[in-house]
Amino acid sequence: MNTDERLSNWQRFRKTIVWEYTQVIVVALILVFGFIRPFVVEAFKIPSGSMEDTLLVGDRILVCKFIYGIKLPGTDIRVFDFHKPTRGDVFVFIPPHETNRNFIKRIVAVEGDTVHTKGRTLYVNNIAVEDGDFTKHVSSHFRRGGDFPPFRSPPPYMNNNELFKDFTLSDNQFRRRFPEGNPYVVPKGMVFAMGDNRDQSSDSRTWGPVEVNRIKGQAFMVYWSYNGKGIKIWELWKIFGRIRYNRIGKMITTEHIQD
Repeated sequence: MNTDERLSNWQRFRKTIVWEYTQVIVVALILVFGFIRPFVVEAFKIPSGSMEDTLLVGDRILVCKFIYGIKLPGTDIRVFDFHKPTRGDVFVFIPPHETNRNFIKRIVAVEGDTVHTKGRTLYVNNIAVEDGDFTKHVSSHFRRGGDFPPFRSPPPYMNNNELFKDFTLSDNQFRRRFPEGNPYVVPKGMVFAMGDNRDQSSDSRTWGPVEVNRIKGQAFMVYWSYNGKGIKIWELWKIFGRIRYNRIGKMITTEHIQD
């Protein structure tokens, strides 16, 4: 075999190896990003301040999608749901009143729990929650504040539901009917969500509890954070000054809320 033949064979062999490796890589990418990704992890951007100071506007977070089990496409069935939604988890979900958006809040109560607030104090199962380390209170910009229950400006779907009707009364009606108060019981298969920025959050106090089947996953890390407000095209040099370097890699923890 002469030199030209050996070179030609080597070139064919190299092309074969390259093609085989390319196929393996392509298949791996399809598996990771086409099949595994929808069930494992997803990135979300924080658009509002309802979870400050735990999460800031411009934070980009990673959400573990299999922690509460994997939802089979086209069904409400979850498999491998060994870890149930837990009080204190920060989670992403589809709210009952806006089915085309993703919300992020903290679970403060689970099915069977009673929940109510008095002033700035949250009570779960009639025990005051020590949440000062991860919540904050500022003047509310919402039209209606006050204690919970009743719900704040509940959406129409609640008003005709026997499960919610006592809790959708006006403040005065509710106090007259329940002078000693009436804590809300979280229904089966649902969780109660609240923002850590308690006075600047539209949450379960307004539009009701969240069905477990609407949960997308648990937030676990800030992978990027950027305060990009006010940057002009000719001020691109300011970009590096807007990156919140101290937040990159920050873990999002489950906080203790009641036993």
